[in-house]
Amino acid sequence: MKGEIEVIYQDKYLLVVNKPAGFVVQGALNKEESLLFKLKDYIKRQENKQGKIFLAVVHRLDKPVSGVCLLAKRSKCASKLYKLLQEDKWSKVYLAKVEGSMKGDPFGLWEDYLIRESSKKGVKLIPYSKTEAKRALTFYMILERKRDSTLLLLSPLTGRKHQLRVVLSARGYPILGDSLYGARSVIQGGKAILLHALYLTLPHPYTQEKLELWAESPSYFKENPLDKKVILEFLNRVNIWRVRLENVSSKDLGKGSQRRKGNCKGYHPVRS
Repeated sequence: MKGEIEVIYQDKYLLVVNKPAGFVVQGALNKEESLLFKLKDYIKRQENKQGKIFLAVVHRLDKPVSGVCLLAKRSKCASKLYKLLQEDKWSKVYLAKVEGSMKGDPFGLWEDYLIRESSKKGVKLIPYSKTEAKRALTFYMILERKRDSTLLLLSPLTGRKHQLRVVLSARGYPILGDSLYGARSVIQGGKAILLHALYLTLPHPYTQEKLELWAESPSYFKENPLDKKVILEFLNRVNIWRVRLENVSSKDLGKGSQRRKGNCKGYHPVRS
């Protein structure tokens, strides 16, 4: 595609792009151009189609976040993709750089409960479960600790609003550039944060072929390209441990769930 949006993969059912930070995926306000609008125009021109273009977002990213964004070009395909998501057949890996040198184990699982703040656009973490709170599970692996920053991989098992942003901020490590959650730094004039959807894998909804979708991180991360073996080894450890988690299904996680009081640390070091 001409311009700043890189197409990672496409066929007659799917369109996958490397979303730049600063784009609203859909529902843009005040005449702001959305990613969805640009991609519909791209399909219209590329496939020489007339009339309305169907395109459904099935992997949404926040405006300041970059990386793999998956869209369905047919309504039945969108339904199949959502079903695969409910069956827990997606795996996602994000790259993040946070403020502060993160302490603790280099690999683990965070278990949290999140609730939307009524007076703000954000989400907050609470130390116990309420009826309206949603459970959030996040695997992490620290790649590099420096005096004032930490580079890490993240794999969310659940897909809560602002999940990665709020669970990091609540632990005292806001993502660089994320002023909504307490970061002091500014990235790309305030348009970006250092959170990137690096890798997405799932079976193709029609052929069942394993799709591995990679999106190179933006230059403003200022990191050397990551060895894909490191990312896949992290995901392999995640997959080993995710099958050991009790009472976890995508339907349960989608609704949020209760847990017993008194078990609210929300941190589990994981060792293989």
